[in-house]
Amino acid sequence: MFLLSNLPILYRGVVTLTIKKFRTIDLIVLAIIALIVDVIGYFASQGALVFFYVTLSTPIMMIAYIRWNYRGLIINVVAIIIYTFLYSNFVFVSMIGYALSIMSIGLVMFWFKIVKPSHIKDEILILTLYYLSGYLLLFGFQILTQYIINGQVQWITMITRHSINFVLGWVIMLIASRQQDFMVDMNTYLLRQIEERKNEGL
Repeated sequence: MFLLSNLPILYRGVVTLTIKKFRTIDLIVLAIIALIVDVIGYFASQGALVFFYVTLSTPIMMIAYIRWNYRGLIINVVAIIIYTFLYSNFVFVSMIGYALSIMSIGLVMFWFKIVKPSHIKDEILILTLYYLSGYLLLFGFQILTQYIINGQVQWITMITRHSINFVLGWVIMLIASRQQDFMVDMNTYLLRQIEERKNEGL
């Protein structure tokens, strides 16, 4: 009797555990992909390709927010830690400014109060505005940080780097939005999938 009366509770517990495990793996994979590309881009920029610094973690972070909401911010934190080691020759104020620019991308989650995360991919205009707002936050903080430290902004270098990354990032967002069940609220999606399989088994 005790087991039967507690089956719904046990079921919910298993579902929660399953989703948590999937979320952990999913965020780790997304973080690894983002950081590998960024690290390669960093070392490439140390040579003749100084104007071509590919950083594709930004669109991946924004995809992670859609999939896992605020939990996707873990990628931002990991990115900051990795970049701190890479840019160890930077002054403290610069690192703080860079960290703030990375974390500021998370402010795009305010979009979720206007449109459901899973619906952002449905309209190219909304998708573009979602990505644009996040990238402008990143760009704005980095411009502000450079101005505070140096009293001037290296506009040519900044615009060249960010223009290339913006376009590449937007292409990634566009491709990702065309993948079935990828840019969706994964918690809701997985609960629905589990419920459907449960009903099929009855």
